[in-house]
Amino acid sequence: MALAAAAHAHAGSVYVPVDHWAYAVAERLAVLSGAQPEVLGMRPWTRAQFARFVERVREMPLEGEATGLQRALEREFAPELNGVQERLVLESAYARALQIGGTPLRDSYHFGQTIANDFGRPYGQGFNAVAGASGYGQWRAAMLYVRGEYQHAASLRGPSAAAIDVLAGKDQVAPSQVLTQGGGRQDNSRLLDTYVGASFWRWTATLGKHSLWWGPATAGAMLYSNNPEPVWMGRLTNDIPYTIPVLGKVRFDLFYGKLERHPYLPEPWIHGEKITFQPFRSVEVGFSRTVVFLGQGRDLTFKRLFNSYFNVDDTGDADAPENDPGDRRSGIEFSWKLPRIPVSLYSDAFSDDEPTPLQNPLRSSFHPGVYIAQLPGSLSSMDLRMEGAFTSSLVPSSVPDGFNYWNGVYRDGYTNKGQLIGDTVGRDGVMWMAETTYWISPRDKVQVRYRNQHVSPQFILGGGTQNDVRASTNFVLRKTIEVALGVQWERVVMPLLTGTTSPEHNVSGWAGVTLWPEHWQPN
Repeated sequence: MALAAAAHAHAGSVYVPVDHWAYAVAERLAVLSGAQPEVLGMRPWTRAQFARFVERVREMPLEGEATGLQRALEREFAPELNGVQERLVLESAYARALQIGGTPLRDSYHFGQTIANDFGRPYGQGFNAVAGASGYGQWRAAMLYVRGEYQHAASLRGPSAAAIDVLAGKDQVAPSQVLTQGGGRQDNSRLLDTYVGASFWRWTATLGKHSLWWGPATAGAMLYSNNPEPVWMGRLTNDIPYTIPVLGKVRFDLFYGKLERHPYLPEPWIHGEKITFQPFRSVEVGFSRTVVFLGQGRDLTFKRLFNSYFNVDDTGDADAPENDPGDRRSGIEFSWKLPRIPVSLYSDAFSDDEPTPLQNPLRSSFHPGVYIAQLPGSLSSMDLRMEGAFTSSLVPSSVPDGFNYWNGVYRDGYTNKGQLIGDTVGRDGVMWMAETTYWISPRDKVQVRYRNQHVSPQFILGGGTQNDVRASTNFVLRKTIEVALGVQWERVVMPLLTGTTSPEHNVSGWAGVTLWPEHWQPN
């Protein structure tokens, strides 16, 4: 098998981190040009995938802002477009300082998050900072990617003992096992996306830490986001798609990972599978599934592995250790670029313990959105995105409130190191968001966002609301230095956490600088 794989190997290409600026540029360019993008709901993409997307864009008639977006991607992925395969590259070096005045939220498993989808980085009330670097090497079919950073976080006030008791009852765990915010100052050295891998046939196999984004939305991904710290996993994807009649281009994403910091049932594993079809240039449909299984007292056996894939039973007998198929979730999503106008519609959905959200929509969760890539007339340099998310159940009260992202066996929930793996709308919440970006250039922009999030009082005593307004800007100096500045004001009413029905406020401000060496390579 090794000799056969080597004979069919193709040049390895590392994955572009999910927080890279190129994704926003590629999405806007795809909507403006009508070119078929890579799979929006299956990120990260490899550098070679970005290059193939640029090649498709070159076949489309472009004008106005689309031309500038294309040139920015051509500069970034010039080595891949020119066929350069063997490289040793310093990709980035960065630092960010974050100051938070007031008490922020950092518990989307119960309440919400002030800073979401940030690789599980800790933060608290006061001064917080990260500093890191990333680089990669590619040699024939083999690849190595490393991203590491130092993280400093100020201390964070946690819930009162009485509130912890309430949460313990809701989660059905001991008070000492409740996963929630709070703790002293932190100083950590962490690896983020770090892996080794090889490519063969149409596939790429990797082993290490990975961040994934399984969804077309930007505010959250129902089944897998980069909200938690990257998970140690083995992953297999066909970065070169298959083409099947009627179904179009088909891509797969498969992984096995090890979850951390689960005090109730320690050392569980997670596996996930996703398949996405692009039957038309403007349409994408995806189906996904994840299962949390194994852990202490549930060792790996063929029967347990088989049940995690094929068992659809949802009775009490299925939760017995010898029969337990694991904590199963299924997802479905779509995106559609509307004809003749620069608008795309999309939606993400998932269901807990159902083969598909379509089977029981009343107990499923949804995250729809619309993206207008270019406003008309004199506002042509601006876009507009509106999204909503909904995890509150509409089923009878026999189903426990907050059952999304929770399980009667795996009561530490759908988390890694205490942070939700899915959408930070949480277990029983409603969110809507509006965001607009003024594109000064493909790399220089100003963005304003408003978000409103609500936690059901049936789930958390007294319920809660979270409102924030954010303004941020990114601009590039001398082609290689990117500066990011931002401020966010947040209003929180969370009686169980704060002990009062009066609103509390916090203000966050951040400044970051990133060095992007333009294809710099050491001698």
